[in-house]
Amino acid sequence: MDILPTLSSFSMILSSLFGIICTLIFIIIMATNRQCHTLHNCLVLNSTVAGLIINIIYMCQGIYQLSDVGDDILCRFRGFLLQMGTGLLYHTLCVQAFHRLFVTVYSTKRYFQTKSFNIYMVIIQWVISFSFGLPVFLTGQMKYYAEVRMCQVSIDETLSSIYFTLIIFVFPLLTIIFIYIHIVKYMKQNSHSTTKRLNITGHHRHHCELRLIRRILIIVIVLFLLGFPYGFLEILIEIHVMPSWPYIISIGYIFITIGQGATTLINLITTDDVRKVLINIFKKYIIRKNQVHCVNTINAPNLIFVNQQC
Repeated sequence: MDILPTLSSFSMILSSLFGIICTLIFIIIMATNRQCHTLHNCLVLNSTVAGLIINIIYMCQGIYQLSDVGDDILCRFRGFLLQMGTGLLYHTLCVQAFHRLFVTVYSTKRYFQTKSFNIYMVIIQWVISFSFGLPVFLTGQMKYYAEVRMCQVSIDETLSSIYFTLIIFVFPLLTIIFIYIHIVKYMKQNSHSTTKRLNITGHHRHHCELRLIRRILIIVIVLFLLGFPYGFLEILIEIHVMPSWPYIISIGYIFITIGQGATTLINLITTDDVRKVLINIFKKYIIRKNQVHCVNTINAPNLIFVNQQC
């Protein structure tokens, strides 16, 4: 049965390495291109930084599991970081959802669209993300499971398990879903009354908002589908529908790490400004490569002729 923790460890390492590469590319593009410095892109950057932290935590955990260091002094702290990291990305997506709500539905309230308000919102999100697991961690409810080589909330701690499931998965996902349902209903109600008054700029903005909503919903769907098995199995255990099985943790983290890695790629290829910069870089590389190839092709007969003369 050691195959499951080993498979989970390799999944953590490979998915996290892929996620780290994608997040670093995103961060470098944001740092070196001023046209990317919009408020929306900065909120996506917030999710990307969260993704970088999460993937580093997961990769370190995967390495520790393969090393099989056992119940060392930092095991419970790593378990706390895993729980914190799992919820971190969902919380940053909540911030993006609130921003879209304020821009679309409450567009007349300019304060909600200012940089200072969004900075406060991001700070509050990070405080919540780092502190929600502290009560469980400080009260010693983390337990080492030798079968899966990691520390997690004890399966016997029903309230703590339900608390983590709600804070990490349920509340963020429900918040995001309700916000976007509200946005879509608002846009449908106002589409007919504003169609005649919309100019080209208005139509373009409306189209951009729909694309942004679609992008975030894709990320949420990916995270839901890949995080659902872990949360669903936890609930079944807590309501005693199925017996507690430590290997459920390994199975759950296989799906979670793949989802976290996938979201970093989605952020990279669906953020318009970043994608344009990335495409331009590829185009320059391909053009330069073709130019070098053409020069070598043109010079090849001359080189042969010179060699024959020598």
